[in-house]
Amino acid sequence: MSRWLVTVVLLAATGLYVLRHPPENLALGRGVLAACPEAFGDWNGTDLSFQDAVVEELKADDLLIRRYRRGGATVWLCMVYHQNRRFGAHDPRLCYQSQGYILDPAKRVRVDDGRVGGLEVNRFIADRHGDRRVVYYWWTTAGLSTTEADAFRGRMALRGVLDNRSWGAFVRVEALVRHGDDAAADREAGDFTARVAQALPRVFAAPQGRASVGR
Repeated sequence: MSRWLVTVVLLAATGLYVLRHPPENLALGRGVLAACPEAFGDWNGTDLSFQDAVVEELKADDLLIRRYRRGGATVWLCMVYHQNRRFGAHDPRLCYQSQGYILDPAKRVRVDDGRVGGLEVNRFIADRHGDRRVVYYWWTTAGLSTTEADAFRGRMALRGVLDNRSWGAFVRVEALVRHGDDAAADREAGDFTARVAQALPRVFAAPQGRASVGR
């Protein structure tokens, strides 16, 4: 009886501790990425969590995972931020393949980021038993936004040598394909990506930990 009572007390104490000290969400963007808007026009965002094991593997200085919705449309934004020559450039296609997604050949598309010629990003479609998504991604650092991981690494290394500090981020946008309409998901991904790309200079210019810029 005493052993049963001790077990109950320990379980109750554990439950009380968890309630008072909930697990920290490591994907909220607590540093530089705290400046990422929670809304882009009529796209409204909700923060999501990320597995601790994945966060540990990324070794990021800051991380943001957020779902945005507009009417019936859904997109996901992932940003992984690194400082001081921690390059962080990985191939997201490998992540999808490891989760059982079938990928179509990647290509490059342009979105309107407010600059002449726009922003070139990588694009592919991932499908897993009807869970179909259009994925855009690119890397960005001081003075460069690129589809090439090697160019990204090279620029970060150069800034590290010249300034003794560097920063860079991987940016990914996913749009959910509804009713088999890839074209509609492409338009949604393009619209949202353009809004994010236009906001990023303000996000990365914000002092560490400052509250979000205006929506």
